[in-house]
Amino acid sequence: VDLGYTVFERGDRFVEYYYEGRWYNIFAVYRGKVGALKGWYCNISQPARFEGGEIFYVDMALDVWVGAEGEILVLDEDEFEALGVEGEVAEACWEAVAELKRLGTRGELPR
Repeated sequence: VDLGYTVFERGDRFVEYYYEGRWYNIFAVYRGKVGALKGWYCNISQPARFEGGEIFYVDMALDVWVGAEGEILVLDEDEFEALGVEGEVAEACWEAVAELKRLGTRGELPR
């Protein structure tokens, strides 16, 4: 799937990170099973809940892509707007975007 900023290919490996206290989850994306890092696909979401060996979260439609070369894109802002999110929830989502941009700029996203 060519997304314009990266291509997800059959065999790519996604290592997923979920957090109870953060308004996002992160997928580190690697080329093939042992290939080079393509980047990080970050979903803005309500904090994850871990129950009975399962992970639950609410995806807020807003995403951030941080490429392996350092490019940072905020994605799906129109989808987020269409949800009509307001107030503290909207603030938490945009704070998560800012935090992911900081982490990406500093090279501090998980590998």
